Amino acid sequence: MRELAIAVLAAVMIAAPFMLGDYQTYLLTLTLIWAILALSMGLVLGFVGQINLGQAAFVAICAYTCAILRQRYGVDFWLAAPVALAAVVSIAALVGLLTLRLKGPFFILVMLAFAEITRLVIANWQDVTNGPLGLKGIMPPEPILGLSFDTKRSFYFLALVVLAVCLLALWRLIRSRTGRMLVAVREDELLSEFIGIPVMRNKVIGLCIGAFVAGLGGLLLGPFLTILAPSQFTLFASVDMIVMAVVGGVGTLVGPVLGAIFLVYVPEFLSFTSHYRPAMMGALLIIVTLVAPRGLLGLADVARGLLARGFGKPRRESGERGRAG
Repeated sequence: MRELAIAVLAAVMIAAPFMLGDYQTYLLTLTLIWAILALSMGLVLGFVGQINLGQAAFVAICAYTCAILRQRYGVDFWLAAPVALAAVVSIAALVGLLTLRLKGPFFILVMLAFAEITRLVIANWQDVTNGPLGLKGIMPPEPILGLSFDTKRSFYFLALVVLAVCLLALWRLIRSRTGRMLVAVREDELLSEFIGIPVMRNKVIGLCIGAFVAGLGGLLLGPFLTILAPSQFTLFASVDMIVMAVVGGVGTLVGPVLGAIFLVYVPEFLSFTSHYRPAMMGALLIIVTLVAPRGLLGLADVARGLLARGFGKPRRESGERGRAG
């Protein structure tokens, strides 16, 4: 049943850009990129157990590194991307070694400071980043293996493939020995250390994997929007990723994707109430959090349980009538 649902969903996603207009394809692509970013946060939040307000910094570092290499030094996208990903993972490892020993609010505050320092460096290093004006005219990735990405439809499929690879890789990760150790460390660090699990190493690995996935989203963000600016990587970008992960369902892989769909399309449906849209979005988020503390996936589980009880009740009653007769 699960395989059939995945196959149907894959068919729908492949057919979608052929049935929709340019604007709807744009929204779908934006949703896919946000889903990648939300997945990166979902890994850190749900499997490492840390609230990372510096996740947007990793996105910015990867996006800017790739764009600068391409625009200033003429490096091909497919060569600049691995360099940018290596840079962001190295920085994440260094930051993790320095900060992951901190507990609770101290880690949150230090990562918030890291994100703000990164944004200020980007905003003030004008010779390299062009300061607050940002990098403009970022071109789509160069063709590879005969595939071009200069149309909305082709870029959509690039983002779809990246998201699918991320989901598959993370699915394999959380079922591996490393994934089980991450969950053990999240649940109880003292017990994990007592039974021989290297707590610090696993937390750094989790942060680095989250930074890598965030970097993948950053690589797509520049060519998709054609512009990068410091204002795109404020605290609110990290908060949006957290909200997507929480609304969809923390500790799952599908949850952040559902959260990205929710946070991209609900504001779009509320566009007719532009003056009240922020208040209405806030109210919707509060309602979802109160009604479904385990996210949209938890709400779906509750609905399935109610349906199962609803369909099971007549059968039980009929059985009781049969026994009585």
